[in-house]
Amino acid sequence: MKWMTKWMMEPMRFVNGWRLLNICVLIHLWIMLETKISSFILILLLLVMMSLRWRYSIPVWTVVFDALVCLMYVPYTDFSVYGLALPIFELALSGRWAIALLFFSGIFLTSASPGLLFWNFLQACFFGCFAYMTLKNQEAYKQEADEQRKARYELERIKIDLLEANQTASHQAELMERYRISRELHDHLGHDLTGANLALQAYEYVQEPKEAQKLLQEIKNRLERSTKNLRETVHNMTSMTFIGVENLEHIVQNYQQIHIQFLKSGDMQLVAAHQWGLLEACLKEALTNVARHSNATKVEVDLQVTASIVRLSIRDHGTVNKMNPAGTGLRSLQMRARSLGGSLSFSQENGFLLVCVIPLEKEALMDETINRR
Repeated sequence: MKWMTKWMMEPMRFVNGWRLLNICVLIHLWIMLETKISSFILILLLLVMMSLRWRYSIPVWTVVFDALVCLMYVPYTDFSVYGLALPIFELALSGRWAIALLFFSGIFLTSASPGLLFWNFLQACFFGCFAYMTLKNQEAYKQEADEQRKARYELERIKIDLLEANQTASHQAELMERYRISRELHDHLGHDLTGANLALQAYEYVQEPKEAQKLLQEIKNRLERSTKNLRETVHNMTSMTFIGVENLEHIVQNYQQIHIQFLKSGDMQLVAAHQWGLLEACLKEALTNVARHSNATKVEVDLQVTASIVRLSIRDHGTVNKMNPAGTGLRSLQMRARSLGGSLSFSQENGFLLVCVIPLEKEALMDETINRR
């Protein structure tokens, strides 16, 4: 049944099948009415034209050749006029129905049964129009599918561009923050410490007690100012919101529905800011699915950072209400993971398991290698 359904879904197979069937009808008429070899040449010529149309996309005006051959044989054989069904079908197949109707005049050019010839021409015109509409619909469906596919590819490309732009912005923000901190340390803390060091060196050579006391007081003032500036700089560097692994721990601690066991290992500093965003989204999506679709009483969250990857796995031990794996949330997370060069997989055996693996960036690995050296 599958091959039959597939055959019927291809309009050109129907078209070629009708062409071949009409040739078989002509052969049958040739056998029933006469068996002259000269008449069989007509069938061979029509068969050649049918084969060309089967194999190649030839212009529709070539049906003139089929019509002329059939009309030329009208004085010599009665069944040749039945061959006009082929040009009628081809014209209707190309959408030229008005021209196809002109060939109905062939009914009056022969002594063959006008009624039978009429229905033969009518069915050729009908099936030609039917095939024409089917091919047009198929072409419209293909064009619509291509446009939808193009729109999906464009949407995925835009999402990837946005993720790359987010990574670039995150990297630029990190560089700007480093530059700001270094500038503050240089402009304030560095100057005060340098001045205090110079005053301390001068204090060793001062003989007068008042002058020495004055230098000592200046050293104290500079050190106090340096301490204050350092404290303010550290305070400004401290984030008021949770970031990185602290954010994941905060989400786990504030999740009241189920007990969550959170484990972590490795150097969390190797994970970039935009990668933490994906890990946070994975954790929230998994906990949301647990709350909606699972009867689990415990969730295990394991975060591992190795020399080359970061791996987050979330497992619950629920037994009922398995979620639909084709959910929009999981598909979106899989797309984001692929855009970062990683992967996201899930399983619903023995509870629900979600695993997200992301490769670490080369810059982070290079910095880690330098620090170890």
